[in-house]
Amino acid sequence: MAAASEPQILRNLLDLAAALVVALGLAHSFLGERYILQRLLRREDLPRLFGSADFTRRTLRFAWHVTSVAWLGLAAVLAIESRRPVSLL
Repeated sequence: MAAASEPQILRNLLDLAAALVVALGLAHSFLGERYILQRLLRREDLPRLFGSADFTRRTLRFAWHVTSVAWLGLAAVLAIESRRPVSLL
């Protein structure tokens, strides 16, 4: 059995990284919602941004989940890069 070439190893590592980043994004969204946001948003002493604690709650939830979307975007970039031709110096 022949050893994998360096470009193929690089592609495999980029695919692995993409899969791990997807898992990270999903875990960030699910676990953050369950263990951080729910407890944080139950508090009665949240600041009232623009006159409403509801606005504060929605802003916190949006900011949390937009970070999860950013992780998924990074995974997409890694997956795309793993399909491009590799040029080793």
